[in-house]
Amino acid sequence: MTPPHTVSEFAERVLMSTSLEDKLTHAPASLTLDPPRRGGFTAPALPGRPDHLKPRANHGKSPFPSADQIHDEEQRGILLHFFANHELLAVELMALALLKFPDAPDSFRKGVLRTLQEEQNHTRWYLERMGECGLKFGDYHLSPMIWSHISSMESPLDYVSRLSLTFEQANLDYAKHYSQVLAQAGDQKSADLLAKIYKDEIAHVGYGLKWLRRWKQNAQSDWDAWHTQLHFPLSPIRAKGMAPFNAEGRRKAGMDEHFIASIKRYQASRGRSPDLYWFNPDVELASGSRNWTPPKRLEQLAADLEYAFALAAPSSDDLVLLRNPPRDEHRESLAQHNLIFPEVSPLSGFKEVHDNRKIRQEQPWGTPNPDLLSKKLGLKLRTLLGHTIPAQVCRNPAEIETFIAAHPVSNWLAKPVLGSAGRGLLKFAPGQIPSIKGEYLIEPWLNKEREFSLLYQANPADQGGLRFLGVCHQKVSSSGQWISSTSAPKPASGLPPEHARLIANEVLPAAKKEIRSALQQLLESHDYHGPVCIDSFLHRTPEGLTWHPVSEINARWSMGRLAHQLRLKLSPNRSLVLTTIPKESPLPKNAIALGDPKTAHTRIPIATELGQ
Repeated sequence: MTPPHTVSEFAERVLMSTSLEDKLTHAPASLTLDPPRRGGFTAPALPGRPDHLKPRANHGKSPFPSADQIHDEEQRGILLHFFANHELLAVELMALALLKFPDAPDSFRKGVLRTLQEEQNHTRWYLERMGECGLKFGDYHLSPMIWSHISSMESPLDYVSRLSLTFEQANLDYAKHYSQVLAQAGDQKSADLLAKIYKDEIAHVGYGLKWLRRWKQNAQSDWDAWHTQLHFPLSPIRAKGMAPFNAEGRRKAGMDEHFIASIKRYQASRGRSPDLYWFNPDVELASGSRNWTPPKRLEQLAADLEYAFALAAPSSDDLVLLRNPPRDEHRESLAQHNLIFPEVSPLSGFKEVHDNRKIRQEQPWGTPNPDLLSKKLGLKLRTLLGHTIPAQVCRNPAEIETFIAAHPVSNWLAKPVLGSAGRGLLKFAPGQIPSIKGEYLIEPWLNKEREFSLLYQANPADQGGLRFLGVCHQKVSSSGQWISSTSAPKPASGLPPEHARLIANEVLPAAKKEIRSALQQLLESHDYHGPVCIDSFLHRTPEGLTWHPVSEINARWSMGRLAHQLRLKLSPNRSLVLTTIPKESPLPKNAIALGDPKTAHTRIPIATELGQ
């Protein structure tokens, strides 16, 4: 093998050779730095490798060993196999950077060359230790993921953003954590190896940070400069290892506290396409009007409440669109309660996200489908359940008068067929027929004593079908507007004895059987999958306390469902109340401000754990 004379000759040998030995042989001391020139090197689809070491996507993929498996020597070997592949890919990508950016500053290229040779050492060390565990390189799957994310880099700034400050930053978590795990498993030799590599990785991240600061705009923070440089599918989530977050290593690399806090709280999908969430609480009104434009007051209320939706509904792998992205200070206050926003984008950029991101499913608060949002859906469920309380949809006063004449009821209620949050409710006596336009549900006004929701999740049949999740108690104003939702692990506990007996003996059994069966039949006829809430209540009659099973169906998210989700995240074994307070009000004891007092318009959603 003829020794290379220049950095570009060395880099091309490392990148394109099919000999592992060539790839891991250090550059001779006599190597000269090529004079700066314009780049023009085209990255290959994959680096040169012997056939048995070629990275292959989804080809016999091996699971990453968990900390519990590290006691097994073969699993330790598989762990080292993963790390060796990552180190070799880093060697090849650094060689690619030297070839793609020959006009970069000399000190930058010398730094890349020095780092490349350290990564060659890491690879050799891993291969040697892996062999002592009985494995050969290539015995397990070799993923091309890091290559596919970085090889398209377009500038030296792109290189340090993608490799040094993303994948090598994640190594600060992996190397420290697994060094400790291996030591606890009794493998001190491997533990010392990772500890030695960890020190090098701190320097590598520091190198990338130094050049980011040199090339970024002066007005930009390090965090803003870095994460705006990353482009989908690469995101800051890749800069965190699937291991405990290592703030200390990041400080040693030179990161400021804002950068460290920002990356710690950042969430996005690591692999699967995200579900796309957004909060559209005016969905019933929008579904009933082709030219619907929400009034300013309603948009402000949506902006105030949307953080409760963003913190409760999506998972960490999802993407939520917000009218006002949260401030860093508010993110930090929520993180103290282990409440983390998923990946966030502006709602105003909906079209861009929709056009340019691969989305698994769209998950708005509600889908504008009149058939699913209409109160007629609840009437259909009442029919399936053999409900006997009179109710009818009417379109004008004459139809109302004809209907109520057949039923001796002293007070009636008229509800818009497409409406929510108590909008348009009309209470009237038989001699005071309201003047209505459009469709209204007419039914008796009942003396409610306790309102609650039956919560369900409608999944496809192969994913379990319709699941009953529980009961959430509601407080609603006299005009029908939501006040609060209380989710409890045992929905009948703590209630007055008469209420508790009825919920425990009648409501819960029916919710799990008869109602679930009828609801599943109804939702399947509409091909609906998603959250479902049945508004239900206890009311007083001359015969005593009675249960009205179906007031209406909400085939969408609901505040009760958000309270349920938040309880599972914050206090699964305690009750939790979700409500709002005026933005000027002091925060109640034990409450968490889900909304941001600094940016709220009028109301702040809060969650309070009970029984603390």
